[in-house]
Amino acid sequence: MQRRSSPRRIAVFATGRLDCAVTVEDLLGGERKGKRVSLFEYLSIAYSLVFSFAAIRLVAGLPHVVASSQRYYVHISHVLLVLFATVTLFWTFWSFRDLQWNLFSFMSLLAGPGMVYFLACTLIPDDPSSVGSWRTYFYSVRRQYFVGFCLWSLLQMMNTTVVLGMPLLHRIRVVQILILAIGVVGSTTDNPAIQRIIAISFWIVAAIASFFLFLPGSLAA
Repeated sequence: MQRRSSPRRIAVFATGRLDCAVTVEDLLGGERKGKRVSLFEYLSIAYSLVFSFAAIRLVAGLPHVVASSQRYYVHISHVLLVLFATVTLFWTFWSFRDLQWNLFSFMSLLAGPGMVYFLACTLIPDDPSSVGSWRTYFYSVRRQYFVGFCLWSLLQMMNTTVVLGMPLLHRIRVVQILILAIGVVGSTTDNPAIQRIIAISFWIVAAIASFFLFLPGSLAA
């Protein structure tokens, strides 16, 4: 007996949308028509996966990071900061819902979550249980961590300008410039006192960014 193939309509790329209405056979042999999926919804799967990997890496490492025998509060602050940034950046991805997507915009915007995952992997190694002192570990990866933050900030500047078409004098530029400046300072010094100030400064910037995101006409409006 020849199996009847399931008819389906192939995805159509037009005006920045992916219209994918797939008809499949259910278990009883009947046909069930799938839901139309926009191109934004389709591409957001990739972003969601990368953000999820970053969040899982950070959360899985938290029990080891906060262990009383080897914890370092500056390092804990950065772990929580990147975790907060992961949630916030996923929220702001809604800003790109009306883009006319192409391969460049997809890859350029996907690099942002990729950098967040890089930061997460830098703060939490593959085997966090092997770390004897998080203070020692933090200063061993300090430079690449802050350089990663600088690159992420520059990437955000480029994407919001070139891809999103945001004005150069938009209020979110204050946050981007502050992150870049703090990243530069953090990458150039291993002074513990300055690193404590940097950790506090990052949270102040995060608070400013969160305030901007709640304003009308914000990045994620």
